[in-house]
Amino acid sequence: MQLRSKSYNKSSPKWTSILKALADENRLQIIHELLRHELSVRDLSDTLNMKDYNISKHLKILEATGLVKKKKDGVQRIYHITENFSSRLSKNNQVLDLGCCKFIFK
Repeated sequence: MQLRSKSYNKSSPKWTSILKALADENRLQIIHELLRHELSVRDLSDTLNMKDYNISKHLKILEATGLVKKKKDGVQRIYHITENFSSRLSKNNQVLDLGCCKFIFK
């Protein structure tokens, strides 16, 4: 993953909290998986070889920053990238352009 910097825009969302949330390698991996498709905590846990508790803890942080949302599907919660941030994705879902910087997932 590469990070490219752009100029700061005061009208942009809370960039400091967003960048802090993305500063953790585990949360970046979660975002990378959610860029591909919507997933439950269990699916993320299996894919990333992490405990459900840790996945849930990271998802709460990502949800608090507005990067991800959850929807109820029976007893499961399915997580996905929010509309606000999905509109910032490249067509191949490999680049997340936050306005202040770009995250390139390979």
